[in-house]
Amino acid sequence: MRTFYPNEEFNNLITPIISNSEYQKTKNCVHHGMNRYDHMIRVAYYSYLITKFFHLNYKDTTKAAVLHDFFLDEYDEKKARMLVNHPNIALENSKKYFTLSELEEDIIKAHMFPFGKTVPHYLESWIVNIVDDFACFYERSYVIKESMSLACSMVILLFLVFVKRW
Repeated sequence: MRTFYPNEEFNNLITPIISNSEYQKTKNCVHHGMNRYDHMIRVAYYSYLITKFFHLNYKDTTKAAVLHDFFLDEYDEKKARMLVNHPNIALENSKKYFTLSELEEDIIKAHMFPFGKTVPHYLESWIVNIVDDFACFYERSYVIKESMSLACSMVILLFLVFVKRW
């Protein structure tokens, strides 16, 4: 199993989950312009770092964060409807394969607040919610970043030329 981040404890926490054959299928699901598998691991890693730094329940947080989008089907439902429904689908799938604590369930159910129906009840749930939002923004911007990099470079170059002449 490949390691993802230079943190042995983190990799040990996620390995029992990411080794699951059903979970491995998330590598084939497109999510934010990349695959859902990498997205969930990114959210788990940064949630792990934050909750560990603040001496919160980082183990349950990491487990729930790596499961927060654990669903395989690309639904034909309207996007807005899926925004609301997918946390419950991810929770059901997670419970099929793993035993979850009350905290882990809350993190998965509430990770889409305010779009989802569930308000986070724990600080750890809020952290995963916010990290997920930042990860989504990063991943979506990364997709357009390649096409925008040339344009941004040109703007910066023009600005520097303008400043030098002024």
